[in-house]
Parts: sequence; C-alpha cells; structure tokens
Amino acid sequence: MHPMMNQFRHQLRRYAEHNPKTSSALLVTATALSCAAMVGFIEMRDRYKYEKRYGAKNKGGDSHTEPTRHEAQLAAMLENAKNSSWQENLENQQRFMIPGRDIEGGNSTPDFVRRIDERSEEILREGKERQEKERERLNDPSRTKFW
Repeated sequence: MHPMMNQFRHQLRRYAEHNPKTSSALLVTATALSCAAMVGFIEMRDRYKYEKRYGAKNKGGDSHTEPTRHEAQLAAMLENAKNSSWQENLENQQRFMIPGRDIEGGNSTPDFVRRIDERSEEILREGKERQEKERERLNDPSRTKFW
C-alpha cells in the first residue's frame, strides 16, 4: 500500500478513536446522503427512460391516444370482471387456474372470452374513432387559434 494511504488511514483511525460521536455522525450523514443521491439518480434515470419510451406518444397533452390491443383487452377483462357476479368470476378463474379442466367440452371458446374479445374490439374501434375526431377537430380550418 502507498505510504500516504497508510498515513491517512492512521490519522482517520486516530480521529475516530478520539472523537467517536462526531465520527459516527459523519458516517451516518455520509451514508444517508449517498443513499439519497442513489435514489435521486435512479428516479431521474427511470423518468428519462419513461419519457423516452412513451413521451413521443403523449406529447402535446393529448390524453386521447388510441389504445393498444393489450390495453383494450385489459380494459375489457376489467369490465367483464366488474359486471359479472362473484360466482361467474370464480368459475372463469378456475378454468385457467386448474390444469386439465375441460373448457366447455374442449372445443369451443368460453362465453366470457368471447365477450372480452368483442368488447376489446369495440374499445379499439372507439379509440380509433375518438382519435380521428380529435384529428379532424385539430385540422379544422374554421378553428380559431389565439397563439
């Protein structure tokens, strides 16, 4: 080890032995500050990645973006679950959770899956229509802009 490092280490140890409260306080403060800096860095990194990935899609405050197929299916599943009784939800869950269970004779698609597919297509269609109306509204030549 370098002689200067040995000297520094020796002085640091002597300081810690003669001033234990101050040394402990400095150690705790330095640890807390480094943890806060790491959390801040991680938050900034995640925010940057999120904005980079999704920022272009939602620029200009447009909250009416067209839903993706997965978002539409999720919305349809949530609607189906909210509108079904607890018995129907339990039965539907068991169809997927219990391996080897016969799903309506094994040949057909269950009714709730059909309802989810139909509703997700409807959600996609509504999203496209909403986005088209918004696009038409923004491109309307009679629209007055004050900026």
